[in-house]
Amino acid sequence: MTTLRLREHIPVPDALRRAWDRLSPRQRTLTAAATCAVLVAAAWSLVWQPMQDDSLRMRRDLQRERAVLATARAQAAEIAGPQRGAQPSFSGDPRLAIERVLAERGLKGALTSLEFKDRRTAITFTAIGFDALVGLLDTLARVDGLRVVDATLVSRIDPGTVRAEVVLAR
Repeated sequence: MTTLRLREHIPVPDALRRAWDRLSPRQRTLTAAATCAVLVAAAWSLVWQPMQDDSLRMRRDLQRERAVLATARAQAAEIAGPQRGAQPSFSGDPRLAIERVLAERGLKGALTSLEFKDRRTAITFTAIGFDALVGLLDTLARVDGLRVVDATLVSRIDPGTVRAEVVLAR
């Protein structure tokens, strides 16, 4: 019988055994079915549903993480691009390039000295706007391949202006 198997395998309190013994076979079947339904509902709410919620959250996180990874890879390729790719050859005279860019930007009058020595060009400005200097150096780097090797900037009394000694090379 069911009661013997239940008593042999599972330790059950005496009060619960007596209540089970008083039940009719139909009531036992309904109690067993209700217990199974409660166990299934508990398993669904405590195990299955949280697992499904985590699965959906992980899918959303995966899509976001893939987008972040793609952006990071693109940025890394952009940063490493000039280092990996073949450097364009700039064959012109650095002095001519500097004078051309100074004239284009209207900074020729601000130039104090221009010296060329050992494949390096030194330019000095007694007073130049910091923004103008940055724009000049950016244009020289992009267009003519002249990069800053050494720079000394000293702030001046006028706001936004500096005394600049810059050494450029290719």
